[in-house]
Amino acid sequence: MELPLEKTGQTLGIEQVAEAIRTAILNGGIRPGQRLPSIRKLSASHGLSFHTVVGAYERLEVSGLISARPGRGFFVEATAAKPAATALHSLAGNDQSSLSAFWRLFHGNAASMKLGCGWLPSSWRDTQTLARVIRRTANFAHSTLVEYGDPSGHLPLRQHLSEHLEKRLGLALDPNQILTTLGATQALDLVIRKIIEPGDCVLVDDPCNSNLVQLLALRGAEVVGIARLPDGPDIERLEAVLATRPVRAFFINSQLHNPTGSSLSPQNAFQVLQLAYRYDVTLVEDDVYGDFSGDRNASLVTLDGLRKVIYISSFSKTLSASLRVGYLIGSPDLVASLADLKLLTSVAVPSFCERFLSAILADGTYERHLGLVQRKLQTSQAIAQAAFQSWGWEIFHAAKGGMFIWIRHPRLSDLDAFLERALQCGILLAPGNLFSADGRKSPWLRINVAHLDVEQAEPLFRL
Repeated sequence: MELPLEKTGQTLGIEQVAEAIRTAILNGGIRPGQRLPSIRKLSASHGLSFHTVVGAYERLEVSGLISARPGRGFFVEATAAKPAATALHSLAGNDQSSLSAFWRLFHGNAASMKLGCGWLPSSWRDTQTLARVIRRTANFAHSTLVEYGDPSGHLPLRQHLSEHLEKRLGLALDPNQILTTLGATQALDLVIRKIIEPGDCVLVDDPCNSNLVQLLALRGAEVVGIARLPDGPDIERLEAVLATRPVRAFFINSQLHNPTGSSLSPQNAFQVLQLAYRYDVTLVEDDVYGDFSGDRNASLVTLDGLRKVIYISSFSKTLSASLRVGYLIGSPDLVASLADLKLLTSVAVPSFCERFLSAILADGTYERHLGLVQRKLQTSQAIAQAAFQSWGWEIFHAAKGGMFIWIRHPRLSDLDAFLERALQCGILLAPGNLFSADGRKSPWLRINVAHLDVEQAEPLFRL
């Protein structure tokens, strides 16, 4: 790597060297995660004194632009090169109209049809029952309204989660293998901080959860997309990537993938696990929509246990986004280290929310809610798929449950004008490039079937 320094090094002081490297980092000439030349090498190649290079690196380290790793050298920090702007640029896919579409999903009024959103309609939640349990929780645990919770998670909740996951996943878990989090996003963030180093190659589904791509980019990882097929990731592509370079981890949806609605087949899941063992890859199974599915046969953690898999899920999608209670499961040592990291970054999930969730797991309220939602989603999927097919749209995968279908129309290669027409009709959509691993343009749309009003949607979608 050539640094932006004049080779007549005797005239350069510590501040000049530090400023030249700082400018290169902030301008993107030196990338996050990139290793800097050793002190000895930089001194020799640019005619600098040992003292000058040491001083320059010390100043850059104090400013947070680089960090020293014992035995490995100096590396550019993942957050050094204006990551927020970089992440937003990637998310937008060089298309600000698409980024605006993403924001509109959160800011739309009650009259909008939010077909692009990732949550259930409010009318599908039994708010009266939830309010009753909330009042009961508050009456029996006043202190939880003002006190910190256990950073590892409320123990009775983790015990109930053990029972819940044994039914769902067939796993016998100890509570010390479970860590509660502020939704699945925090769980992903903690795992990324723990196991990913700047410059690591990390695989994701393509298309995928756009938040995940941004979290990995902020860490300085090199993100590579693996095409998602109706039965799971493209195994040939996955093996080809693994055979050519070291890969640290593969972040993957198993059930009711966001955004395509597809689930791993048992055969595909088995092949993914075989490759993970052969090439020593950690599998991070993001299963936030898994509770909407009754099929657990292809869950990676069910097939593997916790040898190569870290499992993440949440109650934000199935129950309430306001609760922000998620969780991860892993080996006791991993969970303990992630609990330390959680303590440093957020302390704990609000104790009241955890006690409330523990109560509805214990009394069966959550299971009854799930059964009702699963039946509604099955009906909504059938109605939505029949409607879009009759309107001439291609459906990537005919899911039997879950919230999402992934659609495109043969006459729409560019969605910009269509998205604007949809907005004028009060229909908020999520274009495909929001879910792309590299932000590229896409003719696909993610549709949330739970929000579909066929009569209102037909004038727009029947082309």
